Amino acid sequence: MIRLIATIALCVVTAVLAVFLTLNPGVVRVEFLGVEAEGPFALAVGVLLIITFLLVVAWWLISKVWGAPDAFRKFRLRRKRDQGFDALERALIASAAGQGALAVRQAARAEALLDRPALSRLLSARAAEADGDLASAQSQYEAMLEDSRTRMVARRGLAAIAEARGDSMGVITHASEAFETSGPARWAYDALFAAQVNAARWREAETTLTEGERRSLVDRARAARTRAVLLTAEARRMEASDPEAASTLAERAAGAAPDFAPAAELAGRLLADQRRHRRAAEILEAAWTRAPHPALARAYGALRKSDTKAKRAERQRALAALNAEHRESRILLAETALDQENRDAAREALASLTAQPPVSARVCVLAARAAQLEDDAPGARRWMTRAAHAPGEADWSDIDETGAAFPYTDEDWKRMVDAWGRDGRLIHPRHERYEIAAAAAPDSALLEAPAKPRAAKPGDSAGEDSYQAPRAPDDPGVEDDARKD
Repeated sequence: MIRLIATIALCVVTAVLAVFLTLNPGVVRVEFLGVEAEGPFALAVGVLLIITFLLVVAWWLISKVWGAPDAFRKFRLRRKRDQGFDALERALIASAAGQGALAVRQAARAEALLDRPALSRLLSARAAEADGDLASAQSQYEAMLEDSRTRMVARRGLAAIAEARGDSMGVITHASEAFETSGPARWAYDALFAAQVNAARWREAETTLTEGERRSLVDRARAARTRAVLLTAEARRMEASDPEAASTLAERAAGAAPDFAPAAELAGRLLADQRRHRRAAEILEAAWTRAPHPALARAYGALRKSDTKAKRAERQRALAALNAEHRESRILLAETALDQENRDAAREALASLTAQPPVSARVCVLAARAAQLEDDAPGARRWMTRAAHAPGEADWSDIDETGAAFPYTDEDWKRMVDAWGRDGRLIHPRHERYEIAAAAAPDSALLEAPAKPRAAKPGDSAGEDSYQAPRAPDDPGVEDDARKD
């Protein structure tokens, strides 16, 4: 619309000017270098406009010819840059799609066309990684270390390559450099902490965890649980060489997570060896109040080596009273009563345990001991038969047959960092490896069932003794057999 109005206005002005020149023809006289010329004013104006147009065209042509080399150079640079960005785009798409060979070719083409060394090196490194050429990727990342702008991404790439090769020390080297200067970069913390745990460098991992917590890279609750695992693992390692330092670490671990049984058991045992019985008792009681575990009961009962059997039993009953409704407390009362040969107390403690199915093998063994205490040999045999098929308990499996509680390897502690640190879940490696031992059963409870003869029936071979296999307590004929016996 605006253009139409401007065109109409220009036509009107031209028409008015033409009419004006027609009504006022005028004369123009020119004298130059002895030559005189005379003509109408309108003709002179037309000639002047034509000459001006020709001069403008000539100047434009001269300028174009003069600037042609520079314009051609700019055109080539622009075309080269466009081709470089096209190659860059194709390389990124190929790298994301996992087409390593294509990504490498396009990255090399982009590097040749673009004058951006940082971008081209990063692209070449990523393309080499996509193609599985870790050596080429490493060389590109190492070259990027020279530029402060790309130093952080180079550290991350080198750490990833070291992790892919299983080189924990390489990951620690590059991730620690990045972690010291990265500020809030979470990848540096994650990579460094995971590498230190994988290398079983518990103290260094605990230092990294503390710094990560300070930078708000990990929440406080998870940091406390993870710290308990790391300190306990390190204390276990130092237990034989430096028991005092180990007890300090174990005490810190128990303070970080009072419900972490391995830390409380170790702290209680080491502090008891240093004759710090009150502090050891406080730690074990706090742990039992939150999460009872048989290893805690055993450590609590052995706090004072000079205690008599009666004193130890009294101590165990006091511990059970701290969390009386817990199943582990009832089991502890049953074990204590059996050790003291207190039939009534053992029967009372076992009543609630055997009434709630499924009854575990551990409870079956205790019931067998109680039956033997009451001179009920058939009942003891039946409970032991049932124990052979009853489910095991993970908590009990952590107590080794030789007496060492929580005999975890470095691999077990690595798993514990994740299981307990993240979920608050205590793993039980011996249970997972089907290493549950029947150490809870005394030798006297493992009674061998004698052959029970019965009357010969038609069809039985002459001279052969008959044998009736023992039945589980839930078998309808068990009570009848007991009455017959």
